[in-house]
Amino acid sequence: MQEILKLGTTTWTYVQEPNKEAIHKLAKKYDFHEVIVDDLLEINAQSKIDKNSNHFFLALTFTKYVEAGKRYLLNELDVIIGDDFIVTTIPLESLSFKGLLETMKKETLAPHESYKSSPYYILYRIIDSFYDKTMKSLAVSAKTLFAIQEDMSDKKVEKNVVEDLMTENLNKIFIKHNFLSQEDVLSELIEHIDTLHDKHLKVYYNSLKVKLSKIISTIKVLSEKNESLMKAYNTFVGIKNNDNVTRLTFVNAIFMPLTLIAGIGWMSERSMMTGSANWRVSYPLFILLCVAIGYITVRIFRKFFIK
Repeated sequence: MQEILKLGTTTWTYVQEPNKEAIHKLAKKYDFHEVIVDDLLEINAQSKIDKNSNHFFLALTFTKYVEAGKRYLLNELDVIIGDDFIVTTIPLESLSFKGLLETMKKETLAPHESYKSSPYYILYRIIDSFYDKTMKSLAVSAKTLFAIQEDMSDKKVEKNVVEDLMTENLNKIFIKHNFLSQEDVLSELIEHIDTLHDKHLKVYYNSLKVKLSKIISTIKVLSEKNESLMKAYNTFVGIKNNDNVTRLTFVNAIFMPLTLIAGIGWMSERSMMTGSANWRVSYPLFILLCVAIGYITVRIFRKFFIK
C-alpha cells in the first residue's frame, strides 16, 4: 500500500509492506544512494542513522503489539529525507500511522507555522505517534501484571500464570532491546536538527528524547515487577507444596501405627481363632484398639504438629 500526501512544499510518500519493485521505483525517482536501497531491502536489527549519503536516512526499530498472541513483533520504520520530500516505509500495518495520515490531511497551516511543512517536522510527528502508541501498549502490560498481582494476593493462582509471566518477561526483553538502540540514534538526530538552526524543531525533538527516556524507564520498572511476581509465584508454589507434604505426612503418621497393629494382628490370626481367647472377642477388641490409637494420633498431631 502506498499513499502520497502534499504538505506545503513537501511531499510525503508513505509505503506499507514495501516490496523490491516499490523500493527500486522510489530509488529511481528520488535518486537514492545504493547504501540506502540496501538498508531498505534488509531488516535492520538495531536503529541506525546515516547523514553521509546524498539523502538523510534513518531506521528506527519499533514494535507492534499483537493482542491475540500477547506478543510484540518488529515493525521497522525507515525514513529517507530530501530537500522537499520524505519517504517512509514500514513492513506491518500501523493504525497510529494511518491515524496520523488522516489527521495531517485535515490540518491547515497558519502563515507563521511554515516550519510544520518541513520533512523533519513530519518525521517528528511520526516518531511521536509511535512513542505514544508504545506507552499505551506498556499501560496494557502494566494492567496485566497488576491483575496477576491481585490474583496472587487473593490466592487465586491459576496454571496459566507462569505462561503469562514468561510471555510478559520475553516481551519486555524484546522491546527493551529495540528502544535502547534508539537512544544514541536519537541523540545524533538531535545534533543533526541543531545544524538546521530551527528552534521550533529543536524543542520538538528534545521532547522526543524525554518520551524515549520515559519509555525505557517504564520498561525497566515493568521488568523488575515481572521478576518480583515470578519470585512470588515460586514462593507461593513452594508453600503449597509444603502444605501438601504436611498433609501427606499427617495421613502417614495416622496410618503407620494402624499398619503396625494390623501386621501384628495378621500374624496372630491363627491364635485368635483357635487359641484360648475366642476370636469373636479378640477381633472387636482389635478393631477398637485401632480406632483408639488413630483417634489419639489425630488429637496429638492437631495439637502439636499441624499448629
